Amino acid sequence: MPRFPRSYIQTSYFHIITQGINKSYIFDKKEDIEYYIELMKRVAKKENVDILAYCIMNNHTHMLLQTDNIENLSKYMHKINTQYAQYYNNKHKRVGYVFRDRYKSEGIYSEE
Repeated sequence: MPRFPRSYIQTSYFHIITQGINKSYIFDKKEDIEYYIELMKRVAKKENVDILAYCIMNNHTHMLLQTDNIENLSKYMHKINTQYAQYYNNKHKRVGYVFRDRYKSEGIYSEE
């Protein structure tokens, strides 16, 4: 099945989900979560993305993000997930994918 471009989403609020490859734990320790949060905050400033809420579990994340430009969202997610994958692979002396597929994004159109 082909991947569809995200540009069709007509909102500036997004629910983002990322998951570890094979549903594996990718946040093994508190320091891993702290590193990912620090990445989220640092890159958000550079890419004009506001972090409204997030939840990081052992094998996946949920984020509520706001940005006025869909390209900012794509750059943001690419940067944090690439940098975290490099950190994770280096830490565990491994190679390969860390995240399952690309991130999932759902546009939010109402408070409900």
